Amino acid sequence: MARPDTRAWKRAVAAAERGHADGNMLEAARASALLLLARSVAMGHSRLAVLRLLVAARVEADIPTGHWSYCLDHANSSPDPQLRAAYLEAERLRRA
Repeated sequence: MARPDTRAWKRAVAAAERGHADGNMLEAARASALLLLARSVAMGHSRLAVLRLLVAARVEADIPTGHWSYCLDHANSSPDPQLRAAYLEAERLRRA
């Protein structure tokens, strides 16, 4: 099985976060953000998953409920206030 092109996904998301994305590029960034988040969740990278949840929320991706739950559990159990703040920021963006 070939390794996924996570670098390309990261570049697509970074372009959208900098405001350098039109309609098609924005859709690619949203899809890329979801792929990165799903990969982090699948690999058990809880801290990275919360950070990628925030990135996905920033590009207004349609984040699955299961990913929100996974990240909430890990944000709540983390002693790191910055990680909890990242989750809360993602929640704020979700409700905006």
